[in-house]
Formats: sequence, C-alpha cells, structure tokens
Amino acid sequence: MGLLDNLEQRLDRIVNGSFSKAFKSEVQPVELGAALQQEIDNRADTITGQTVAPNIFIIELGPQDHDRLATYFETLSVELGTLADSYISEQRYTTVDSAQITFDLDQALETGVFRIRSTAAKRTLSTLETSSIVQDSTPQVPLTVFTPEATPYLTSVTGEEFKIAKSITSIGRGAEADIQIDDTSVSRLHCEIVLGSDVLIRDLDSTNGTVVDGARNKESVLRNGSIIKIGNITLTYMSK
Repeated sequence: MGLLDNLEQRLDRIVNGSFSKAFKSEVQPVELGAALQQEIDNRADTITGQTVAPNIFIIELGPQDHDRLATYFETLSVELGTLADSYISEQRYTTVDSAQITFDLDQALETGVFRIRSTAAKRTLSTLETSSIVQDSTPQVPLTVFTPEATPYLTSVTGEEFKIAKSITSIGRGAEADIQIDDTSVSRLHCEIVLGSDVLIRDLDSTNGTVVDGARNKESVLRNGSIIKIGNITLTYMSK
C-alpha cells in the first residue's frame, strides 16, 4: 500500500468519515498529498553530491476551501508532514530539518484549486506559532508564515541566507555584486532587487535569465515565498 493510501485511510479514521462529506467537490486531502510529493521532486536540488529537498511547505487555498478545511488544519499539518518526511526518506533526499506544513489564504484562488510554495530552512518558533494561528476559519488573510527577521532576505535550498538591506541589491557572480553567487550559470551582474511599495526583481540582461514562480520576465513583483531561479541556482524570497 502506498504512502497516499495510508494517508487517506488515517485521515478518514481520525474524522470518522467526515472527510468524504466535506471534500466531495472541493480540495481533497489525497490531492494535497500527491501535490506535496510532486513539489518535493520538482524542488529537490543537487548540491555537492547531495539532493536537498524542501522541508517548509505553505499550502495556499481559496476562500471556500480555506474556510471548509480550517477545522482540519492541525490534523492535515501533522499527517502531510509525516507523508513528506516519509517520501523524502524513501527517495533518499537530504533535508535541513523535518517537514513543516502550514496553510494560507489566497483570495484569488477558485474552489478546488490550491498552490504549494516551499523552501528549505530550519523550523523556527515563529513558524510554529503561526501554524496554530491560521487554524482560525475567519475568511481573512492569515499572518505571514515566515517572520524570523525584520529585514527581507533570500534563502537557498541549503538554508543559507542573504540579507536585502539596500534599496537596490544586485545579485551576480562578479565581485561588484552585493550578493555574490559562485556558479558559472550566474552572470557577473545577473539581476537586482528593488525595495519599494512593491518589491521588484529586474533581470540585468543576464545570459540565462531570471525566473520567478515559473515565469521568465525582465521584471517581476516578489511576494513572500516567491521562488527565484537564477541560472541553476534556486532562491526563495522571504519578506520582513
């Protein structure tokens, strides 16, 4: 029996069959589990001979699904976290810490549609506290999942952090870059992050381009948890 089959049976036992009623036409737990496994595979990066997988996951839901699932957030967080840890071990991936699952609200998502954002980072007290806060079923945007610092920063799949302390912060392989990344796939001055009412990332005519949340553009708006691909390097933007 697969991991997803075990997950579905455990959840069904915990809530005495209420999942079959609550999720008949909306987001189903087994769908979250399957997408979680796919996210782990898609975001796993090979670094110095080890394949590092993400361990922090934010599941974004539309208003109706968020309100309906709120009662089960605690159960889902535990069960999906167990599933993620088991799958990572099964695939022989490496992580910087055990899996943590939290839920967030995206008003733009339709019923039955969800999004998963992920990064590799140490679990912190602030994220654990937020996990309990977002169990409130009130249909409003929950507190930001990650709040470890007052200054925005970038984090790599290995957990390395790069502070963004200037109004314009350049990223590249060259010595003139504010954030230096030693990788041949990264241009000497690859891109820059501009702080303002919106936080922007601008590609500086790099060789391999800058991809944000799967889209390659000259300029993109960053939000908390945005996934940035610079050459072969994957970074996650974390807001203050």
